[in-house]
Amino acid sequence: MKILSLAALCSAFVFTAAAQENVFLAHVLLIEKENGARKEAWLVAATKTQIRYRETELAADTKDARISDFRSIYIYEPREYAAAMDLYQGRKYKEAKEMFGAVKARYKPILPMENSPAALSTFYEMECMRKLGDLDGLAAALQTFIKDPLTRETQLRQLDLYVLWDAVRTKSWDRLETLAKERAETPLPGDQRAQVAYCHGLALEGLNRPLEALLPYQTALTADTGASEEIARQAALRILAIFNADPEVKNAIKVWGSDNENKNSRGHSNLKEAAAVAKLFEMSLASGTALPAEYKTFLKYLEKTEK
Repeated sequence: MKILSLAALCSAFVFTAAAQENVFLAHVLLIEKENGARKEAWLVAATKTQIRYRETELAADTKDARISDFRSIYIYEPREYAAAMDLYQGRKYKEAKEMFGAVKARYKPILPMENSPAALSTFYEMECMRKLGDLDGLAAALQTFIKDPLTRETQLRQLDLYVLWDAVRTKSWDRLETLAKERAETPLPGDQRAQVAYCHGLALEGLNRPLEALLPYQTALTADTGASEEIARQAALRILAIFNADPEVKNAIKVWGSDNENKNSRGHSNLKEAAAVAKLFEMSLASGTALPAEYKTFLKYLEKTEK
């Protein structure tokens, strides 16, 4: 009989442990339909209608069952998914995107299950792309995205809004204006209403109607009281850019404090609004982004109007 050396035994042990670590397992709670009995299990794989699982984490044998046999299958939230969500909610979208991508790959064997960690991670990975302004990446991700596992209304509605963002990406301004008007007439939560309004503003600017874009940009700024920080910040910058290029605002600046100043003019009113938006940007929207130098001039007009 061949006797293995200590080094060989150690190598074999390390290999076995590494192989065990690489085996996919998803901890779940199965609740049976007939009697409501509960039992812990570890999924090995799943389709839309069936699961394969182990009854204990270290079991060698697996069992197959129909998903319809259970009242509910609760997937315990993976630690790495929770960590990715913490990054996402902390607006660290680049780091969150990478972690969601890792979770998506890890939990791919049970992707078809309803609201699986893989499906949810894929969704939030795309949301990170949108928030980072990576519309090309978002468009590429949508080519292979399967939305069937998602059932949450807010997420499904967000998937519909990606049509608007793709029109932004391709600069299809006429189409974007039509889409934004249609979506604006439907009930939407604040963060999604802000997206629609912002895209509408971009469409109007793209169609060389900048003054008309002010209203939707203002809606984007206030739709969810600035909680959609990246949208509110970009809307504020677009408002300031429009006012900065407005001849009437330029004239209001020129005659400010002189005998020719007209406090009832549109230019004067827009100048005060520009000052208010510039201050709002610095106070609550900057998030480490400096107010562009060309817009800082507006701040001094706010100071004078407050005296």
